[in-house]
Amino acid sequence: KATKDVHIFVAKPIACDSTMKRYIMTIQHAFTLTLLLPLCTDAFFGLTSWQLKVPYVPKIRTGLDMAYGDVTVKLVKPLGIILQERDDGLMGVQVKSMMEGSSAEKSGGIAPGDVLMRVNNDDTSTLDFDSVMELLVSAPEELSLLFNDGLGTIDITPNLSKRLSPEDAVFTDAVVRRAVREIRRSKYGREQLGELRRVEIVLGAGVRSATECAVRFFAIFSTDTVTTYSCNVSATGMRSDDGIEIVSLSCAKDEGWGQTIDLITPRN
Repeated sequence: KATKDVHIFVAKPIACDSTMKRYIMTIQHAFTLTLLLPLCTDAFFGLTSWQLKVPYVPKIRTGLDMAYGDVTVKLVKPLGIILQERDDGLMGVQVKSMMEGSSAEKSGGIAPGDVLMRVNNDDTSTLDFDSVMELLVSAPEELSLLFNDGLGTIDITPNLSKRLSPEDAVFTDAVVRRAVREIRRSKYGREQLGELRRVEIVLGAGVRSATECAVRFFAIFSTDTVTTYSCNVSATGMRSDDGIEIVSLSCAKDEGWGQTIDLITPRN
C-alpha cells in the first residue's frame, strides 16, 4: 500500500549479488528503512546505488526491539522444554514439546514449533543443537528466552493486500500468528490435526472494529513429519492492552474432508 524510497549503497564488484538478495529480503521481512551493510574487504571499485520500493507499515507495536512473531519468557530451571533441530533445514533449534506442569508450559508463551532465538544476551539463531544445549546447561538458573514462531513473512492474496490499510494488515498478521500459536499449543488440536508446519496464505480478513478482526487462511499440517496436507483455518481475534486473544478458532481439512475441528468456540 504505502511505500518509501530506500537507497542502498554497496561496494562493487557485482559478484556480491547473492549477498544483496539477502539484504533485500531483510528489508522486506523486517520493514527496516535504515540498514548498515558490512562491505567486502577484497576489492573496491567504487560504490553502486540501488533505489528500491519496499512495503512500509507504520509501527504500532510497543516493543520496538521485537520482530513480528517474537515472544520473550522468563523461566527458572528446570525448564521442561524438549528441543530439536529445526525442521526447515536451517541452523538453530525449535521447541518439539513441553513437559506437562513445567515452567515452560505454565508460562503460556511458548508453543511447539517456536524457534529459540536468544538465551539471555546470547544469540542462538545460528547455533547447532549441541552448542545450544551447552549454552543452556551453563546458563544461570533464571533465564530470559526469546522465541520466534518461525512463520517468517506471511503471504496474503493480492486482492486482500489492496483492500487492507497498513494498520489493518498489521492487525491481521497478529491475529493469524496468535491463531497459529493456539493451534500449536492445543493438545486436542495436535491429536486431531498433527503439527502445523507453516501458513500457506491468508485468504480473507475482516477488521470489524479497532479491537476485533476475523481471518481465514490456509495452513500446512503434517501427522508424520513426511507427508503434508492443507487446512482451512478460521479465527477471530480481539485486541486489548494485553495483546491478542483468540475468541473463536476452527480448522477444516481441504479437499472435501467434511469435518471441522473447533478448538475455541465463541463465548455467548
